[in-house]
Amino acid sequence: MIPAEDIVILPVEDEWPHAAEPDAHWQESVVLCFQDIEQGLGGFIRIGHHPNLGTGNCTFGVVAPGIGYNRSRIDVPMRAGDRFANGFAIDGFLTAAFDSATNRWVAEDGDCALDLHVENLHPHYDAWALSGLTGGFREKFAAMHTEVAGRVRGTMRIGDRTWAVDGFGHRDHSWGVRKHDDPEAALATFFWLVGSFGPDLIFSMSESITFSGKRNRTGFVIRGGELARPITRDARFGVTLDGMTMRDARVTFDAGSLGTHTIELEGLGNVLLGMGGRYLEVGMPARGHWNGRTGGVHLSTMFNARGGTGQPPMLFGTSPANGLYRAQAFQDVRKP
Repeated sequence: MIPAEDIVILPVEDEWPHAAEPDAHWQESVVLCFQDIEQGLGGFIRIGHHPNLGTGNCTFGVVAPGIGYNRSRIDVPMRAGDRFANGFAIDGFLTAAFDSATNRWVAEDGDCALDLHVENLHPHYDAWALSGLTGGFREKFAAMHTEVAGRVRGTMRIGDRTWAVDGFGHRDHSWGVRKHDDPEAALATFFWLVGSFGPDLIFSMSESITFSGKRNRTGFVIRGGELARPITRDARFGVTLDGMTMRDARVTFDAGSLGTHTIELEGLGNVLLGMGGRYLEVGMPARGHWNGRTGGVHLSTMFNARGGTGQPPMLFGTSPANGLYRAQAFQDVRKP
């Protein structure tokens, strides 16, 4: 179980923009992963701000059966109003606003539109405290980090087709100095697995290896209102021929008195997460299967132990370019 002093519920003010520290590496970001498992819809959305540099990052990818849409831009000039009283915006395209128990994510351009309302499934915890994370990695990667699972409802349009969304979601919010050029904070490989089956099982876990050779583990499990720290016992990822995008995965973790659990993931698609020329992550919204039940799960991975920064020559599970794309059969994928 997690010690009582590490169960820290943050005030609603910590959902909102924070005053930047003087360090040029100070950043603040908010993320939403969502999955409508009945219709096979999902996505990964991130707004990243670097106020001291006057730039931000927009990472946006949504998927549906046979089709997807990407709109990701790095080092976008921040605009007046991108940091407002209760939320964040970027690129004149994407906005996220927060109150004490709900949040709303809105995006729109000619090829895509999104309007999602998220209802928290549990309190707004300090995720680093729940994980027991202290020391150099925390101070150099992001001093503060929160995560909340939720129910997601709203609408999504890709091209000329619109869906009513009703599913699961998981979001995070980080703020503090993030030094990607410091070996103690720069990630070589990692995975981040989050999801829920309603209040019966909510989980978040991450394993990472930095270029300094240190291994870090974070996460929490909520089951029946009880909290525990998970230990990953096994993690296997079904990676396609491009060496990055995924089709499926299987992860087993031990949550102490809350039991040992195996989650089988059935991928709905992939989103490419660019990080300013430093490395590339891949995010996979998925159906999760656990004890005969199905829930919403998101898996992000990055396999870059040799520190490459080049673009992949070919991608099987998503498109390397912004805009609309059609899913392709394995033998149909060719260099764009």
